[in-house]
Amino acid sequence: MSNNLNKLIAEARLAYINAEVAFQSANINDLATLQPKVEEAQELVEKLEAQQLKDGVVITAADVAKMKVLREQINDAATLQQGLTKLISILVTFV
Repeated sequence: MSNNLNKLIAEARLAYINAEVAFQSANINDLATLQPKVEEAQELVEKLEAQQLKDGVVITAADVAKMKVLREQINDAATLQQGLTKLISILVTFV
């Protein structure tokens, strides 16, 4: 198993957790819009964790760095929807 894959999964998991926390703090108007994205992000993180067992998945240090930056951006609730969209688009490439 790739060390970079482990790091990517850890960053993705933290990004999802940050998104979930921000989602719980969102106003009522944003909840309906954000809920499907939060659920999709959770599903993709779970799929990525399951992907650990498969061979041939190449994760670079740049992939890990990109996920770390995204996780930091999600900390800002104002960019939650944009961050979730980016998280999903990154995770889809690995799942």
